[in-house]
Amino acid sequence: MRWMSLDHGTKNIGIAFSDELEILASPFEVWPNQGEPTLARLARLAREEGAQALLVGLPRHKDGAESATAPLARAFGEALRDLTGLPLTFWDERLTSVEAERLLAARGVKPKDRKARLDAAAAAVMLEDLLETRKTAARTSQRT
Repeated sequence: MRWMSLDHGTKNIGIAFSDELEILASPFEVWPNQGEPTLARLARLAREEGAQALLVGLPRHKDGAESATAPLARAFGEALRDLTGLPLTFWDERLTSVEAERLLAARGVKPKDRKARLDAAAAAVMLEDLLETRKTAARTSQRT
């Protein structure tokens, strides 16, 4: 299944995609969040890229409680689901930006360039977590 992963923010939206075999999660782009026009543009991108499911990050505090911006992420995801007709999964996005920052630094991306790529990298980190969770669940169900 080809996933489209979105790291929703009030200013920017990070976008990542998986391949159809769910092996790789790749950062795509970071787009400014301009509300309805951005939703329409994302729906078009999902069609063009052959996305089969949506993954939207759900902001949570360290204790697991949803943050104050979680309702915005939920509304965004549900609006995009309604536009695309694709299944929607919300995913805990705690620490994805920290991990994305670490990965970009390890790859030698300069600090000034990291900021521009961070949201897409965070969307890819979140997607990698989902893909790994799905692989683990599939292996577990095969054993039983």
